[in-house]
This record gives sequence, structure tokens and C-alpha cells, in this order.
Amino acid sequence: MCTKFLCLVFLAAFTSCSLINRVAVKTTASVIKAGSDEVLTEGNWEHFNDAVPANLKLIEGLWYSDPTNKSLLVMLIKGYGAYGFASKETIALKDILEEKSNSLKIDQVILTYEKAIFYGLKYLELSGISENEFYDKSFSTKISSEFSQKFNSEDHSAILYFAQALGSSINIQRQNVSKMAFLSHVKAMLSWVCQENPEIERGSCGLFNAVIEASTPTLLGGSQRKAKIQFKKLIKKQPYNLLARISYVQYHLIPLLEEEEFSVEMETLRKDINIWYSYMKGSRNSRTKIYEKNRDFNLFNSIAKKKYSVLMKLRKDIF
Repeated sequence: MCTKFLCLVFLAAFTSCSLINRVAVKTTASVIKAGSDEVLTEGNWEHFNDAVPANLKLIEGLWYSDPTNKSLLVMLIKGYGAYGFASKETIALKDILEEKSNSLKIDQVILTYEKAIFYGLKYLELSGISENEFYDKSFSTKISSEFSQKFNSEDHSAILYFAQALGSSINIQRQNVSKMAFLSHVKAMLSWVCQENPEIERGSCGLFNAVIEASTPTLLGGSQRKAKIQFKKLIKKQPYNLLARISYVQYHLIPLLEEEEFSVEMETLRKDINIWYSYMKGSRNSRTKIYEKNRDFNLFNSIAKKKYSVLMKLRKDIF
């Protein structure tokens, strides 16, 4: 009797600790998720680049103890997808434009996106879509109906950044024919989530769609003409989003070798980046008001500033 009693006490204690741990993780996840968009106000790219990896590893540790926690998975998909785009691609920009076949910097971009893809697949599994099912070549034709049945507004960010990470990983590895086959999946996911929530993530649909359109080879349905229209529409709608404009330069003007327009756009960007950066350093005047009112685009603008400096150094090599 005594032995049975001790076993029951131990089991109760273990169950209680496990329950407390799960509750603690869920509470922590909710707090982190609630404040996660603060990172968008960070205008110091160097600080962002240094700070994000440790935060992502912390969230991974929490997820490891609670692998069915969707809030943690959303943050990991978004975190690794955004970090790949904001930091790793920016660091590797020179190698990407020069299409270097053996580049440690490009490898880091791919590895970061693959992290987001890994967690994206885990997210789909929680809703009954297995990795094998997703990677079936015909699944792209089922995405709209499948996602409409299984997902709601709480899932939109996860789907958006999963599509962005997969599309970016494919774009970086264009020589990988097996990867290119899943561009239709990316476009179908973006189409679905952007129809459901056009203004998701501060208009990121417009940016991601334009980048994917410009990056997709013509033989696979890409169109620089459509990409230009999408970029211009976003730039007109968000004149304070300097990332949209540097992306237009990177993904549209450079591939088409439009040197004259490149010069015009880069000069305009130089002036606007300087105005935004003067705001970041404490200046307040009529010219900085547009950035004061749109602090959520500080991170976007810091990426644009970093990319601008790289592209200007590469100008003679590009043209």
C-alpha cells in the first residue's frame, strides 16, 4: 500500500509539474507574440541583425517543450522568414547578384529559410496536412479549397511567411530544378492568403507578390511587366516604405539592366533615406513627419538603407 501510495504521489507531482510547464510556456508565448511586432519599429539594422538569433533560439526552446503550440510556430515561421529576408539576404546581396555557385553567405540565406520552411510544415501538420501531401506536385491546385476549410484569420501570418520563405529559398536556388517545381505552391499560397487578408503584415502581400513575380523565370510564368505594375502600386500606396523601392531596383531594374532608371531611382532613394535616417537620429521637421507617423516601417527602411549602400558599390559591376 505504501509503495502504491508513493507512486501515486510521484505521478501526481510529475503531472502537476508538466501541466505547470505547459501553462508557463503558453503564457510566455502569448506575451512574446503580443509584443513581437515591436521589432518593426527598430531602425538600427545592425542591432536587429545581432539581436534576433538569440530570440529565435529562445522561442525554439519553448516550442521544443510544447510542439503543438501554434503561437510559437507562427513566431518561428515569421521570425526565420523575416530574418532571412532582412538580414541574411542583405549580407549576401553581392554574392546573390553575382550568382556565385559556392558562397557561404548564400548558404546561410538558404539555411535560414529552410528553418522557416521546417516550422511551416510543422504548422500544416497540426491542421492535418502532412509534408508528403504538401509536396505532392498536384497539391498547388488544392491549396485554395484545403486552406479555406482548415485555416482562419489566426493562421494568415503563418501561411504568408511560409510562402515567402519557400519562395525565397527557391529563388536563391534556381539551379535546383526539383525546388523550382514548387513555385506553383508558393503562388497559390500567396494568392489564397492575400485574397483572404489583402492588408496583412502592413501590405507585405504587395511586396512578396512583386518579388516572386519578378524572380520567376518567364518560362515558368513570371512577368517583369506585371512585377513592375505591382511594385509601382505598392510604392504609390506606401511612399514611406523605402524597402518597396529598393526591391523594385533590385528585382526589376537590375535584371533588365535599366541603368538610366536605376540612376533616377537611386538618387531619389538617397535623398529619402537621408531624411528617414535624420529622423532616426533625432531630427524633427516637416520632411520627417511621414516617417514619424509610420514607425512600423523603420525596420523596412533600415534594410533599404543597407541594401542601397551595397548596390551603389556594385553599380559598375552591374552595368
